Amino acid sequence: MASALRTVMTVSIGAAAALGASASAANATPAVSLAPVQVEPALAAAVPAAVGPVMTASLNPLAGTGFNPIDNAVGTQIGDLPVSTSMITGQIADGTNLQELLGR
Repeated sequence: MASALRTVMTVSIGAAAALGASASAANATPAVSLAPVQVEPALAAAVPAAVGPVMTASLNPLAGTGFNPIDNAVGTQIGDLPVSTSMITGQIADGTNLQELLGR
């Protein structure tokens, strides 16, 4: 009995879908052309608002804490020239943000 009910339901759903597709094709309205939308002003206002928090967020959230894995430097001296990794990792280890790092 359950399989017969499933068969009837499947056939009736398929028939309804076929009739609905042919009816909607017959009553289809012609496509409406829309005026072009100016996205540029909205985008110009939205991008700085979305990117602003990213630019001002700290690149190293552990800066200034007791546990800062980036706050380490290795240095040596080659002849009279001191060489250190703090020149590269110093600003990030101190907690700078992307805006300061890019100089904006």
